[in-house]
Parts: sequence; C-alpha cells; structure tokens
Amino acid sequence: MIKLKSTCLTAMLLWPLSVLSAMELKLAGVFTDHTVLQRDKAVTIWGWADPNEPVTVKFATQNKPVTADASGKWLVKLDPLPASAEGRELVIESARND
Repeated sequence: MIKLKSTCLTAMLLWPLSVLSAMELKLAGVFTDHTVLQRDKAVTIWGWADPNEPVTVKFATQNKPVTADASGKWLVKLDPLPASAEGRELVIESARND
C-alpha cells in the first residue's frame, strides 16, 4: 500500500513536466483575425512550436516550409503580393496538429 502511494505521488508530481515539454504550435500575437498584410513587401510571419518541428505557412498561392530551431522559434518571409480586396486565410500547420 505504501509503495502504491509513493508511485501515485511520483506520477502526480512528474505529470506537469510532460505537459511543459510538449509545446503547442503558436503564432505571434500580432497576427489576429482581420489582420491586413502590407502589399508589395515581403511579410515576416513567426511563432513557436516544438524544437526542430517542421512547420508550414500557407497564404494565397504561397506554401513556405520551415523547421523550428532548438528553442522552438520559427520564422518565414512571405513573398511580396499585390493588393487584393479578397479576404485570404493564413494557415499554419505542423506535424503535431495535422
């Protein structure tokens, strides 16, 4: 009975560490609903993922793959696009959320 209690206590104490090690794919807070991107200029998109996690950024006709660095940071530059009155969706994907 005592061994079972110590095993459960150890598991309860270590569980938060497993949650911390699995980082969620995140986009920088400046990118929100209805964000307008600069026309005719390269646009930098960045965020965080698990270290060394492949990430893909999709916008309009562009599909930009990148790999997060050892600390989980990633960054891509979208090619310049002309102005458009059409709304477009920015999609960020990783192997974890596919």
